[in-house]
Amino acid sequence: MTRDGADPGATVLVLAGRSIGIEAALAQAHAYPTVTVAGYDLPGPGPVDAITAGDIARTHKVRSRISHAQRDWFVRTAVGAPWAAVPADARLVDADPNVSGDLYDGAEALYEHFRTAAPGRWGVAKISKVLHLKRPGLLPILDSKVMAFYRMQARAAAARYPHRGRRALFWAAIRDDLCANLDSGALPLFRRRLAQSETEHVRRIAALTDVRLLDLLTWAIA
Repeated sequence: MTRDGADPGATVLVLAGRSIGIEAALAQAHAYPTVTVAGYDLPGPGPVDAITAGDIARTHKVRSRISHAQRDWFVRTAVGAPWAAVPADARLVDADPNVSGDLYDGAEALYEHFRTAAPGRWGVAKISKVLHLKRPGLLPILDSKVMAFYRMQARAAAARYPHRGRRALFWAAIRDDLCANLDSGALPLFRRRLAQSETEHVRRIAALTDVRLLDLLTWAIA
């Protein structure tokens, strides 16, 4: 079995210990809002080392609730962010939390650049919804629903990687599911079924990253 899905065998995707069959997953894709995919995802990352006002406007499609003042803060703070540490085509499956000084550290540095500078008590969701646009194959969208869904797995991941010094590692937990669903062939099979749909909206979803496909399904079963 390869992560390219050359020989898919599983017909069930597993997320945080819960399963969803391929047919049920396809039904969720059909029901997913067309405007979200068209407005948030499909325009692509845009500038790889900057955040624009247009990027922020797109996050409103996923209910970021970012104000005009916060938009301007994101645009300013993006200047000097460690973008170069995280390639534009980086993938979460390649970000091993057990390896120091590599992609996982780069992703943390990029996220922390914004988190530590954020005025007031901003939620994780706003930052992650913006950064997912810029590195869609690497950085998951973390909002309250996703974090509640993965909380137990994230704490278990933190225990496996104590050198990270975190109480919960959500990226690592999501990465575990991503790797498992790629290795089983379930995620590649789901993507192929999306691409074969007679519905244009569903075929468009097939173009999303693996990280985003799992996000879509997490919302379906959380």
